Amino acid sequence: MNRLSLLLTLTLLTGCATTSGARDLAAEEENKRLARAFTEEIYNQRQLDRIPVYVAQDFVDLSPGAPPQAQGPDFVRKQAEASLALLPDLRFDIQHLMADGDLVLIHWKATGTDAKTLDEAGAPKQVTLQGQSLFRMRGGQIVESWDVVDRLGFLLQRGFKLLPPVPAPTTPVPPPPSPPTS
Repeated sequence: MNRLSLLLTLTLLTGCATTSGARDLAAEEENKRLARAFTEEIYNQRQLDRIPVYVAQDFVDLSPGAPPQAQGPDFVRKQAEASLALLPDLRFDIQHLMADGDLVLIHWKATGTDAKTLDEAGAPKQVTLQGQSLFRMRGGQIVESWDVVDRLGFLLQRGFKLLPPVPAPTTPVPPPPSPPTS
């Protein structure tokens, strides 16, 4: 291979490497801003009427265990209403916020008072939830989400107990029949 073809090959490879991975940092920052505003306005400020501003009509919740009807702004509203009914003073604090292209990841901690669970003094108990929400953004709205929540920690705070499995009862094995005597 002569020098000219080697130089052309290296130039082309360098050009591909620098342009193929170009990120739109301004779009990523805007997506992070929208994800933060969604969390703040909907959950912390209880502005549930603003859900359609942030959640697309074709939104789908792809979280593990999400029901098939987990779609659209109406589903998000029902989910938020259920959360706020269980923990009326629910507050989300964003621990980390990252974006990569059209994906935004929020690592959050939420606290709230559970009126159905009492502490040692008989007062409603303060509980903490932790998790991550991954949003896919399109046109300034959330179109897909995946939530991973520490549900076991939440249940333990509410008084549920983790018990080891109970072994299945053993059935005694009858002794083999005696050989016939003659």
